[in-house]
Amino acid sequence: MGTGLPASLGWIFAQLCCSFLLSRSRGGLVFQPSFLIASGPEVNVYLVGENSSLAHIGVETVTATDDLSQPNCVETNATGQWKLTTSADEVNLNVVLILDRPLVLCEGLLNETNCCPEPLCIVETLRVTACLNGHLSATLLVQVIIYANSTFHGTVNETKMPIPEQKYLPLGPCPCNLTAQACDVRCCCDEECTPSMIKLFHSYCFTGVFGGNVSQPFDQLCSVQNANDVPDWFSFLCVQSSLDNSPYLGLFYDGDTVRVSRDFSFGIVTPPETHTPVGYRQGDRIVKNEEEYLTIPQRSLSGQCLRNAPVAYLEDFDTCCVTPLTAAACTDNHGISDYIQNGQGLLLPIVIKYQNSTDLRNFITATSSTSGSSPAHQSLFPEQQNITASLELVDKSHPKLVEGMCENMILGAEYVFSWKGNTISNVTLLVTVGNVPLDSPATLTQRFSVTFINLKNDHSTNVTRSGNPGYQIGKPVIGAFENGKTLRKAPLSIWRPVGNGLCSSTQTTSVLFGKDSISGCLLRLSIDNFENCAILRSIVYQNFLNLVPTNVSRRGNSNPADLSEWVPLFKAPPVSSTSGEDFLQGLCTEIPANLNVRFFTAVVGAIEGIPQREILGAEANFSTVTWHISHGGGNATAPVNNALLQSFWISISVQFIQIPAQPEPMKTSFQMNYFEYDCSRNDVCWPELAYPLTRSYTGETYSQSIAQAMLLVMLFLVAAVLGHPWSKICKAWNSTTFY
Repeated sequence: MGTGLPASLGWIFAQLCCSFLLSRSRGGLVFQPSFLIASGPEVNVYLVGENSSLAHIGVETVTATDDLSQPNCVETNATGQWKLTTSADEVNLNVVLILDRPLVLCEGLLNETNCCPEPLCIVETLRVTACLNGHLSATLLVQVIIYANSTFHGTVNETKMPIPEQKYLPLGPCPCNLTAQACDVRCCCDEECTPSMIKLFHSYCFTGVFGGNVSQPFDQLCSVQNANDVPDWFSFLCVQSSLDNSPYLGLFYDGDTVRVSRDFSFGIVTPPETHTPVGYRQGDRIVKNEEEYLTIPQRSLSGQCLRNAPVAYLEDFDTCCVTPLTAAACTDNHGISDYIQNGQGLLLPIVIKYQNSTDLRNFITATSSTSGSSPAHQSLFPEQQNITASLELVDKSHPKLVEGMCENMILGAEYVFSWKGNTISNVTLLVTVGNVPLDSPATLTQRFSVTFINLKNDHSTNVTRSGNPGYQIGKPVIGAFENGKTLRKAPLSIWRPVGNGLCSSTQTTSVLFGKDSISGCLLRLSIDNFENCAILRSIVYQNFLNLVPTNVSRRGNSNPADLSEWVPLFKAPPVSSTSGEDFLQGLCTEIPANLNVRFFTAVVGAIEGIPQREILGAEANFSTVTWHISHGGGNATAPVNNALLQSFWISISVQFIQIPAQPEPMKTSFQMNYFEYDCSRNDVCWPELAYPLTRSYTGETYSQSIAQAMLLVMLFLVAAVLGHPWSKICKAWNSTTFY
């Protein structure tokens, strides 16, 4: 074919139409997509429809002579080189095909039979069937076109290439040397020019710094102004400097370059030798002892979780590593040490605290087909658990594997470094552990964070800030609940759906200042949930209130003990009224399904030119909708199916509204048409020429401003008397004879 694809691809498209019509005629289940071209070792599709989790999935390899229009089921779940796995959620069935062979070329391999003789390694067609009660319900065709892996056989080395430190000089050694390995004409400092060549243009060499300044002299030089026709008083305001001092000269880098070999090597490079630092600098690796660095798992640019990534000085990070839950991951201590180097050659002990988490939902995610709720069951909100109650401080204990249970497995580590200058003063580590069962396939999500806190007046602070003092755009909005005369900080969050989008499996994320957002999730309800509409409204309303606190921090560094630095978050309850429609089966009105949160912000000033933003007010209101679960398909006499489930959408939106500090005055027609004296639209502002002499100027006292102005007037008079115009008047006066 002209596109370079195998000739069997056209036959596959011809058979696809017939197979697709047959699968649609049988109804019920369908693969999404129903046909695809695979170019990698893994294929992911979904089986959509009712009773998808009860279907039997089979796979086989077909040839050009097979008749795909025959409605027969495939019983095997594997081929010669493909394995089939399935996992079900609340709605769909995920079907995964995994290639069970290497993709390595046979060139240069000895005694290797399972390899690719040609770059085009695998060209075949797979047929996947879904059957219910022995009858074919859906068919999937996969055209496999995979090339051999022609890269390397080993571990990727992510060590940075050492680049020598470059330094710059204020002046170039020879700016007129523009051509490499050649002599530039009229450039007498060019080292490629031989003495015989320089003799040819010696009298025409470029003048200036090192014979290479080809720029024209700038107009502010006094020597240039004397040559030109300028006013007599202009010399008093010129720059007295040589021609060598020119603003047109740039910065020229002086240093060695790294020559990269064309033959790339992906071998394992021996890490540099560890040395004890004498004062840390930003970006330096923190040393545990004389032989190794302090390492914490971190995520690389490719998305991999690097287990032995060093911690850099004054560089915060917060990352999550997702790995399969295995017995090997149970006993990993993730580089936790008792001492580090403080930067002055002294060992600093790390204050380590351990806390046990009984709620593992944020750390363990089951991947088996039995995980999660069944499609035949309703799905509401996740169980509200007290985070503080699920965490308790425990003594130090090492992780161990006991009868299929990993006890004291490390789930997270939070480092806090207190620093001052180029030394580390204190280190605290909070390790989260838990008892994790290993009896079912699951994924493990571990969180690691590093925070550097600057010590001021020899005391640290654990206060979380989103600005100092005003909010910074992109930082979390700080909320709090009232606790007597003080406030207890609490996050202000919105939903972050994951996986199937149901509210029962959703997570939360912080509201970021200045960032409008909207999110939501799905509730799967049955006819039983509509028996009492008041209870249904209360469940939705209370779960919305769990996301928003009672108060919001006015600034990014508000003090919880000072109530004046916080603004209340006004919550308008949803309007409810007794309606006769609530007595209809399967219908509830005025459900608070949408929460709208609005923040009113303003720029209240500036510190060192940086605008300072505050929250002036906040409100939360609800939008109500009517929920109706359909049953009978429009037939009023149809019996009610209590097992029927229906999804309903709830959402939360956040909006930031900026209010000007003072409204701008109305412009007159003169200001619209004539803006010669408008300071905001011109570079020269004549109305503010005497601004330091006005009462509006607050940089200095009024008496100091008057004194400095009189001093400037006196200097101007002295310059006028001693300047060029007065000398001409004196000469004319002396040469004049009076009779």
